[in-house]
Amino acid sequence: MAVSVSSPSAPGMPASDVVCTPGRLWRWRSSCPEYGPGTTAYRVAHIRLPDPLPQLPVVELKPDPEERLVPYTYAYVRRLPLAIYRHPMEAALGLPPVRILYSGRQWVSVVGSVEYEGQQWIQINRNEFVPADALVFGRPSRFQGVYLSDQPGYPFAWINRPVRPSRVPQGPPDPGAPLYQRYQMVTIYAQEFRAPNELWYLIGPDQWVEQRYISRVTVDPPPAGVQPGERWIEIDLFEQTLAAYEGERMVYATLISSGRQQTATPTGLFRIWGKFVTAKMSNPDVQDGSPIWYYLEDVPWVMYFHGAYALHGAYWHDDFGFLRSYGCVNLAPRDARWLYEWADVGTPVWVHFSSPFQSGTGP
Repeated sequence: MAVSVSSPSAPGMPASDVVCTPGRLWRWRSSCPEYGPGTTAYRVAHIRLPDPLPQLPVVELKPDPEERLVPYTYAYVRRLPLAIYRHPMEAALGLPPVRILYSGRQWVSVVGSVEYEGQQWIQINRNEFVPADALVFGRPSRFQGVYLSDQPGYPFAWINRPVRPSRVPQGPPDPGAPLYQRYQMVTIYAQEFRAPNELWYLIGPDQWVEQRYISRVTVDPPPAGVQPGERWIEIDLFEQTLAAYEGERMVYATLISSGRQQTATPTGLFRIWGKFVTAKMSNPDVQDGSPIWYYLEDVPWVMYFHGAYALHGAYWHDDFGFLRSYGCVNLAPRDARWLYEWADVGTPVWVHFSSPFQSGTGP
């Protein structure tokens, strides 16, 4: 663990005027700048990793090869406005469409396809057909979080973008270190602040990674309002992670995408009030025709926890670990299905923002 320095000031001498030699650091640590290179080197030298390094008690859930990832095939509407016809023949005859999609971001569920007079058409609902070239078929994320067979002894994390570790905090990437890929899991053994707003994590021997490349999960106690032994869900908006608990034990963890700044996900302790295998979702503040309109057909495994805010599967992106939504908590399809089957109506959902820069505490 990193050794904390309680005060950057020196008796009778400003810390910024001090040259922190090894001898001074041993005798008068408080006389050295908290984020200075000498102080950092002192703390890093006192980190002792466990030997051997413990393995995370995680079970990667292996999907059935025959599994259907999502309930439907989905497609993005790439050509707007888009007229929808009762049958391709009616379009050929010049008859009016049954409706028109005008603007924004729209996804539809695919029922099937037909060919009419040499042109391919996609059926999206009963008696609703559109030209095939107006759609782009989606590729839902195959990412899934992990089941925990035991309580983890250290914080752990997913790498959220490719990174090569440095040998020391704030150092250059080590060419001999492995390149960690997005969605790869790591254990966090220690942390070191190099400035009030710059944090580095130790993920292996001489392997330091800056905080912005990491989405961290830490075991937390149940918040007030959760009953002993009760199942509950924790959502960390800073880290963009979710953890499922049974009492005090974490049993599942994964990445999420919550609301962007202007459509932030609300914080507080809520309870799931409704569950739906699929639901249609759209922007409640505008109508089709507005550039900010969105319409999503058959969103899978929806769990409403606060008004119209819900946990649900997201088939339209693979940006988990980053802000993305209009306020709901997006989950990869496999995570959404696991959580839907695990959580009942009434399950507490604790949504909070736990920036390490607010406290400066160690892992």
